[in-house]
Amino acid sequence: MNIYAHGVAIVGVTGYAGQELERLLASHPKIQIAGKFASKANEKSGAEAFSFERLRGFSADAVVLATEHELSMQLVPQLLDAGYSVVDMSGAFRLKDPQLYQDWYGFEHTAPALLGEAVYGLPEFRAEAIASARIVANPGCYATAAVLPLIPLYKADAIDPGCTVVVDGKSGVSGAGRQPKPETHFCEVNENISAYSVLQHRHTPEMVAQLPGATFDRFVFTAHLVPISRGILNTITLRTQDRISAHSILAETYAKTPFVQVLSPGQLPNVHSVTKTNLCVIGTVARGDNTVIVSVLDNLVKGAAGQAVQNLNLMFGYEPTAGLVS
Repeated sequence: MNIYAHGVAIVGVTGYAGQELERLLASHPKIQIAGKFASKANEKSGAEAFSFERLRGFSADAVVLATEHELSMQLVPQLLDAGYSVVDMSGAFRLKDPQLYQDWYGFEHTAPALLGEAVYGLPEFRAEAIASARIVANPGCYATAAVLPLIPLYKADAIDPGCTVVVDGKSGVSGAGRQPKPETHFCEVNENISAYSVLQHRHTPEMVAQLPGATFDRFVFTAHLVPISRGILNTITLRTQDRISAHSILAETYAKTPFVQVLSPGQLPNVHSVTKTNLCVIGTVARGDNTVIVSVLDNLVKGAAGQAVQNLNLMFGYEPTAGLVS
């Protein structure tokens, strides 16, 4: 007897995020993997290249795209027209303004009419909209680790409007994807730390768009590549207004959420504490008006595949924690 209620097809299963999604869904109590596809025909992986003809041969209710932005832009309109719900793990539908894709991604968006419909898939704040969405734009990994601690503070007007919020992000090498690049070779990464995409990182407009009242001239994000396989650590520096306690706001916001934990004041998290979990753990240290927030998550789980499973759970009406480890 089939115990599964829904089927999900994965496109891009040979990449790091796609492999992580396959691992998570393999033990999901309600979702069956209904088709696994590579995004490119020449990948020597054993996974077949995606085609709509093959997809129709599976009992899929939804499709998760672990693909490049350009391929997602091409596939999403076709998948929606064919009646599938979509969770897209690329950045192709995270921004509402098509001009931002030209400015930050360097390409013209080919499906701008769908940008308004796509729901930003941050379950802690968009659960109701995600539950009824046809297309969910899975948030970026750096962005998730930044906006989870910052959204409550912006909403509460807790941040001094005269300060620049600085996000110093550090990511493991899997965040750069599986496709080989000179800068991600072992000899380049080992015993090394490097900043990249300074003042032009693609997650910057995504972060600013999710933070009510944030502006590009008062928000700086810098990404760094560190010699670990997986994990993200963001160090966020800001000033609060009138000695407002950032910790109190965050602790109250996330008191009942299963996948965001706020540590006691002065305690700081590390990457090992969240490896292979769907957790984002937040720590705060304050002195006067200055506050430093450290947030960590696994870039392949809460920063990608785990958050996609959270979104699928909402879309299918399951418990938010189904198939996930906290």
